[in-house]
Amino acid sequence: MEEVRKLLLEEKPAGRRLAVSDIHGCAKTFKALIKQIALKKKDQLFIVGDAINRGPSSEKVLDIIIDLKKEGYQVYFIRGNHEQIVIDAINNENSTNLKLLQPLKSEKNQGKIKKKYTELLNNSYHFIELSDYYLVHAGFDFKSEKPFENTYAMLYSKKFKLDQSFLNNKKVIIGHYPSNLIEIIRRIKNGKNKLYIDNGCVNKKVAEQGNLLCLNLDTLAISLQKNIDE
Repeated sequence: MEEVRKLLLEEKPAGRRLAVSDIHGCAKTFKALIKQIALKKKDQLFIVGDAINRGPSSEKVLDIIIDLKKEGYQVYFIRGNHEQIVIDAINNENSTNLKLLQPLKSEKNQGKIKKKYTELLNNSYHFIELSDYYLVHAGFDFKSEKPFENTYAMLYSKKFKLDQSFLNNKKVIIGHYPSNLIEIIRRIKNGKNKLYIDNGCVNKKVAEQGNLLCLNLDTLAISLQKNIDE
């Protein structure tokens, strides 16, 4: 099992704490959401996995993240299963997923993956712990004695139950599961400790989905951007 990449951020920033997940290559939509929330450098923005694949512009989404970080914005990238698929394809030239790498390649450098993309993906976190939240793409395996060491569960979990003996009353923010907007809002209003933020941005033809959401972790307010990608 891969070594866990984790980050502890207990001190709250001067600005807001914001979480977005499952952008899935929808760069225009992501850019519009960033503009809508008026992101500031004193804010913390958490990308909760699956920024790439499925949508039209994986490389542009990664470029936005890279550019924001270069400009001094506090952007933290959590690894999703789609990031892991691409990392595995980079490391295995015989992979059946090599076509996923094509948008990330440099024509000037013999078709190799651009260094900026490999660095961003390899340096992504499996989970981030805040003073009052855990952020993870898919979930934790609370049936095991060491749930914070099972990276497979963090990337690929389908369903899991919380175990507060591990969580110290912290809420868990997850993407991975496309959920209807009404269900996402219901869980927030009912004070649930497991909150979904994936509204199936790429699922434009599914009722109650097709939006990219940003959850304010301090107020639990949602900002919604309708998918505007082709």
